[in-house]
Amino acid sequence: MPICRRPIASTFRPPREQAVVRLSHYVIHTRSAPRAANDNRRSRMAPVWPWAMAVAAAPAVTAALILTRLI
Repeated sequence: MPICRRPIASTFRPPREQAVVRLSHYVIHTRSAPRAANDNRRSRMAPVWPWAMAVAAAPAVTAALILTRLI
């Protein structure tokens, strides 16, 4: 089937109020710049390892406290 390349809309267009539509009028939050893979700066998020250590050590500390109360 052949593709119709003729415009369906009329060639007359009403004049626009603004000549250019700018994306900056609609963007509220800007994106942070991308970081390189070898970037050694600290991440913006809090580190997770202190919480992981506390969760891992909690059963051992609890067991030690229970044993000291029993003795």
